[in-house]
Amino acid sequence: MKTLFNFKSPRTLSLSILSGMFAVAISLVSCHKDGLNDNSAPASVMAVNSAQASAPQDFYVDNNKLNASAIAYTQSTGYFTVGSGSHQVQFKTSANATVNTSFSTTFAMGGFYSVYYTDDNTASTYQNDRTSPGSGNCRVRFVNLSSAIKSNVDFAGVVGTKSTTIVSGLAYKAASAYNEVASNSTFSVSSSGSNSVLLNIPVTLQVGHIYTIVISGTTTATLNYTLVAEN
Repeated sequence: MKTLFNFKSPRTLSLSILSGMFAVAISLVSCHKDGLNDNSAPASVMAVNSAQASAPQDFYVDNNKLNASAIAYTQSTGYFTVGSGSHQVQFKTSANATVNTSFSTTFAMGGFYSVYYTDDNTASTYQNDRTSPGSGNCRVRFVNLSSAIKSNVDFAGVVGTKSTTIVSGLAYKAASAYNEVASNSTFSVSSSGSNSVLLNIPVTLQVGHIYTIVISGTTTATLNYTLVAEN
């Protein structure tokens, strides 16, 4: 009968359970501090290298490298899941981990974002609108990140031989609204109010997709464009 009143086993079990609960609590606190692991309210973030003279870059959020391969000029990553809230973001030269730009930014719960590394060793962040285009169409917005044309620019859509201005007076580093366009559209960019085309943009669009077209380049002779798919 004495063995029925042995309290040693319950005491050992209780200590084991408490130790396990403490370890889980520590783990949860650690995950909460690391925004990358806070999947209760994630955002989706991609990185784009639009700095023409740059070496390939690595993309860091809260001191965590997110990209598997270095991001060369005109290249972009897919979306990374990042906890909502404030984060420290960096672009570093992939070959030697030199920090080229470092800044704080905030990502909203459920939001989609693109972070662009630019010619002047800074970065610009834009929220992406993932509203689906109408049947048979695409949605396109424009961003001018070229340090060679810091004046306002116009973008025209070209279908066949017809050219129509769809964005007027876009400022340097500003993003236009999204425009619904036919999938066979191409585009051009010119200085605001000018009929002289600075760059033709003969992109190939896919029905149902959403894009940002980014203008980059350190001189007018080396102007370039990048088509960034956002869905």
